[in-house]
Amino acid sequence: MLDVLKVRIYPNKEQEISLAKSFGCSRFVWNFYLNKTNIQYEETGKGMTYCQMAKDLTQLKKLADYEWLQEPTAAVLQQSLKNLESAFKNFFAKRTGFPKFKSKHSKQSIRFPESCSIKNGGLKLPKLGIVKVSLSKNVSGKIKSVTVSKTSTDKYFAAILFEVGDLKNTKQGKISGIDLGLTSLITVFDGETCHKVDPIKPTRKYAKRLRVRQKSLSRKVKGSNNRRKAVKVVARVHEKISNTRANFLHKLSRKLVDDNQVIVAENLCVKGLARTKLAKSIHDAGFGMLLNFISYKLDRVEGNFIQVDRFFPSTKLCSCCGHKNDLLNLSIREWICLNCQTIHDRDENASRNLRAEGIRILSTNTVGHTEIQACGETVRLVGTCAKKRVSKKQESPANRKAV
Repeated sequence: MLDVLKVRIYPNKEQEISLAKSFGCSRFVWNFYLNKTNIQYEETGKGMTYCQMAKDLTQLKKLADYEWLQEPTAAVLQQSLKNLESAFKNFFAKRTGFPKFKSKHSKQSIRFPESCSIKNGGLKLPKLGIVKVSLSKNVSGKIKSVTVSKTSTDKYFAAILFEVGDLKNTKQGKISGIDLGLTSLITVFDGETCHKVDPIKPTRKYAKRLRVRQKSLSRKVKGSNNRRKAVKVVARVHEKISNTRANFLHKLSRKLVDDNQVIVAENLCVKGLARTKLAKSIHDAGFGMLLNFISYKLDRVEGNFIQVDRFFPSTKLCSCCGHKNDLLNLSIREWICLNCQTIHDRDENASRNLRAEGIRILSTNTVGHTEIQACGETVRLVGTCAKKRVSKKQESPANRKAV
């Protein structure tokens, strides 16, 4: 089993210079072969594979104009080519967009795939030596790779990928359904009690500070040293917002995983929600990040994370009798079931329905699909990206009488 530990490193001046050269060379190799692949594809209809790019890179280093490519370790440049090949594969598999050229003004990163170790309390890297590091826990297993990155605020981090033993989960946890929202970030129902967790809204919390820094940046002359300093000041505020959100979601997801063996949530279309008028609040809440944290943390302890189909009407169904209320809109936070007269809190009722649906999925061994009635016809929604859901339009009773 593999685990990742991200730590902050503190290189000295010589190591910073060496890292800057490695960042630049890796960025140049990416941009050079991205451009060369594009040209070859336009001419021949085929791009370059990793083997072709690596063989060409070996010849490129021998040229007098490109001897500086020999300064960083060769594995770093080869890893850049592997990343480029993976980017093209992901593009053709329609998992992401077309690879873009890298800029020296954005986040920089390189990967050392070998010869890395923990020595004398520091992190030993090829051609850098021992770098001062702040370790939050011991790295006992074999280190597979180390990814060194530099943020826009001039901070250095290392993501250490290492081997660990399989974690066995001996505790008998609960089965909980969680409903995501903006008024309450999550509403958790574990079968007995229901509780809510409010969002921290870091973007709105630091909005005033960000506005002041951005106003100051807008007054600086483009290309000046003062503008470059102001850019870093603005970047620190954005970094503060990002770190605050990530810290809160990590702690929240850890608590949920420690308390539960099975967690059931709705498979939300976050990209679609981000196109609405609530886009700022959606991004600020970090729904996708929270679900991602819960998923990988449950996998480590052999728990189950079940995502119910996004078309499942968890909000509209009565958790007591199963009656569906089609008159609900987003402004209604409490409603009364017309069938059993039960008063429901919108979020609490959704979490109860999600938990019940998760238990049904576990018992029937399905993957979150559900069946709904569309114009009197049962329609099964396969996955979350059903392209066509065709149903014949029924003739209304009024039209029948008219005929």
